[in-house]
Amino acid sequence: MTTRRRRPNSSPAAALDDDDLLAEILLRLPPNPSSLPRASLTCRRWRGLLRDPRFLRRFRAHHRSRGTPPVIGFFTEVYSGISFVPTLDPPDRVPPERFRLHITGSADNCRIVCCRDGLALLVNVRPGQVLVWDPVTGDQRRLPLPLAFRNMDKIYNGMVLRSAASAAVGDGDRFQFQIVLVRCIKGRHARAIACVYSSDTGAWGDIIQISTPLLRTLSMVKSGALVGRSLYWSLYGNSTAILEFDLDRENLAVLPSHLAGWIMSAEGGGLGLVSVLDHRAEVWKRETDSYGVATWLLTKTIFLDKLLPLSTGDRWIIDFAEEHNMLILGTIDGIGIFTVHIGTMQWKKLPVNLQKISGGIQPFSSVYTAEMGVSAEHAGAELLHN
Repeated sequence: MTTRRRRPNSSPAAALDDDDLLAEILLRLPPNPSSLPRASLTCRRWRGLLRDPRFLRRFRAHHRSRGTPPVIGFFTEVYSGISFVPTLDPPDRVPPERFRLHITGSADNCRIVCCRDGLALLVNVRPGQVLVWDPVTGDQRRLPLPLAFRNMDKIYNGMVLRSAASAAVGDGDRFQFQIVLVRCIKGRHARAIACVYSSDTGAWGDIIQISTPLLRTLSMVKSGALVGRSLYWSLYGNSTAILEFDLDRENLAVLPSHLAGWIMSAEGGGLGLVSVLDHRAEVWKRETDSYGVATWLLTKTIFLDKLLPLSTGDRWIIDFAEEHNMLILGTIDGIGIFTVHIGTMQWKKLPVNLQKISGGIQPFSSVYTAEMGVSAEHAGAELLHN
């Protein structure tokens, strides 16, 4: 006769009595803004755990490392400065006043260059500063512009990247980042220049540049892309090309291309591009054969007028958010601003009036935990009832 060994009590109820196990379970709640406020209403013990700053850091880092933060809104350049427009439906809608930013000097001198990894990169032409801002935690770092990038009439391109160390779950969400600024100088001595800032060293690096006749008549689109370990910007003018910045080797290159559009990560990896002509979006992938010859292959065609309430002759203002694989389409004639996800084909109309926008629109994704701050007497109540 055999006897069965009694297993230790591993019931769900016993697991919830262990704070460490409970924290591991709650860490896996969806990264929606209402998730933690909802869970905090369960009991006083859960509320205390969810409001612990150490747990909140782990929660943000956990979901950032998995690439799951939702797009919670858009930052836009309006005539009064930088404005946040929430786009999620209640109870996940984030109040716009949560992301107010004090701007030194005239508001119309400030431009939002990029949002990525839950960070926003802004340039204030006067007094010549770069600002890196985490709207959720409130962390800010103001830096002087490199000399080669001053006295430019708001013509800045660049990208901010959260460092790999700060993205690791065990490291919380320390304010560590890298900035890459780029510009193209046209004319007889045409060249592209770049400069890199690392919060690890606390300094800008040397100016990196490349000269080529291709750049004499070309301008750079505002939105860049991170594909692998390189940054890309499309160049357009009398011809088209692609500006590449290798993050590891810190060098620039110009790639000839016959296509005009926005760079993206192709399905399955590698360099992709999305172009829009009239009411048709085309998705391309760059392939290289065994002889090193690169060609572009058409992989998808999207008929936008079959997705969106458009009319023949609508005039467009178009941008592309590579981090979210999302086209941003605005109609000058006042129909509205729409987003279209290239992969899922899902679209949404934004609550934004195009006539009130003086500059670009930058989608902002992050794990929003501000409503769980330790100073909140009734954590999450305002968000859930917003």
